[in-house]
Amino acid sequence: MKIGLIAPARSKTKTYYSNNPRLRAFFAENKNVPAFFHPNLALLTLAGLTPGEHQFTLVDERVDTLSFEEDFDLVGITMMTAQAMRGYEIGDRFRARGTPVVMGGIHASVLPEEAAAHCDTVIIGEAENTWPQFLEDVQRGCPKPQYRDQSVDLGKAPAPRYDLLDPAVYALYPVQTTRGCPHGCDFCSVTTVFGPRYRFKHLEQILREVEAVKQTSGNHRLVFNDDNTFVVRKNAYALLQALQPMKMKYFAQSDISVADDEKLLTLLHDSGCTTLFIGFESLVPENLAAIQRSQWKFKHLDRYSESCRRIQAHGIQVLGAFVVGFDHDRRDGLLQLRDFVIENNIWAQIHLLTPFPATRSREKLIAAGRLAPSHTNWDLYTCFDAVFEPAHMSKEEIEDTVVDVYEAVYSDDAHHHRMRYMVDQMKHVVEAGAHKERTVRNPMPPKV
Repeated sequence: MKIGLIAPARSKTKTYYSNNPRLRAFFAENKNVPAFFHPNLALLTLAGLTPGEHQFTLVDERVDTLSFEEDFDLVGITMMTAQAMRGYEIGDRFRARGTPVVMGGIHASVLPEEAAAHCDTVIIGEAENTWPQFLEDVQRGCPKPQYRDQSVDLGKAPAPRYDLLDPAVYALYPVQTTRGCPHGCDFCSVTTVFGPRYRFKHLEQILREVEAVKQTSGNHRLVFNDDNTFVVRKNAYALLQALQPMKMKYFAQSDISVADDEKLLTLLHDSGCTTLFIGFESLVPENLAAIQRSQWKFKHLDRYSESCRRIQAHGIQVLGAFVVGFDHDRRDGLLQLRDFVIENNIWAQIHLLTPFPATRSREKLIAAGRLAPSHTNWDLYTCFDAVFEPAHMSKEEIEDTVVDVYEAVYSDDAHHHRMRYMVDQMKHVVEAGAHKERTVRNPMPPKV
């Protein structure tokens, strides 16, 4: 069969996207915002799962142009929520030409009945077991309407097809080491889709994938595409020690507890970690207490600044993830967030609270009459558009304030000060030696 594997997109952009004209223009024009652009891992994984007798074409609409004249025998579409409406358009057009369509990804997994109106088959959850079975059923002429799996043994997962990528297009290549998350935050669907327990790939398996990235990428840079890469310390120590001779540079996601582990921080630096993406979520205690049943992040709030400095003292930059639009957010709180980011010399990714399907945030808003159950204009679910009216701000005010914060955080003055600070930290790491305790240094930030 000739298969088209498609990741939909509304626009060709390598940075964040918003329907707000001011925010969209800012992302398009500001060169200081870190985008960490990388290919769609789902497409690469599906390619790795597809038997050799099939031909396939990968289409990432952020960089590729999709032709509806392609004579595909089967079209596969993977979607997150913001991609859903475009994905449905693509599915409808190919089906109108008589081409069978299969859909998967997070959005189709949590709303399979909706997706089924635009395709012939929905793959719910993970595809490592179901995709090969689906292809066999297609060849026998008896594909099912649904396939479902949420218990994949990652130790048996095939490697993504990194060899299919053009290294001139993507700055980072993604590697996934774990799936699942026990935290179950109100605004996140990861626990629903991938389960509440962490599952792991084997160390040797991860290293083979990293080696494949090293051989195929242009700059030996990768991103660990996990929600919390270093959560199990024993596994983390072994991985980081094994990475050291490979001379890679990488970006990873973690939680703030890494700042308390001197051994881990040293291994992170020595193995090539340049940036840690950390979900701070909010600086407002009432918000943190409300969004997570364990209140783990609430308990760490008073140590956020100190933790940033401890990580940076090892020459590793912090990209803080924040969500605004919670019930205790006001404009002055967002401006305090701006000051926190600048004063701590970190990067920031600031999302508007988005009521994704299968999240408690959405359920609470619907129950309170603040969001219609029928609100399915998924094009607005970009994380950079206000989908509902916040408790203490209008949609327009919160969007405008987010732009104000971004403009301040990524102004040339703030950016240059942040870069100088990190250069100073890196020099200090070299001077102190790779295995000596880092001294926290934090010069005064620029005035806001």
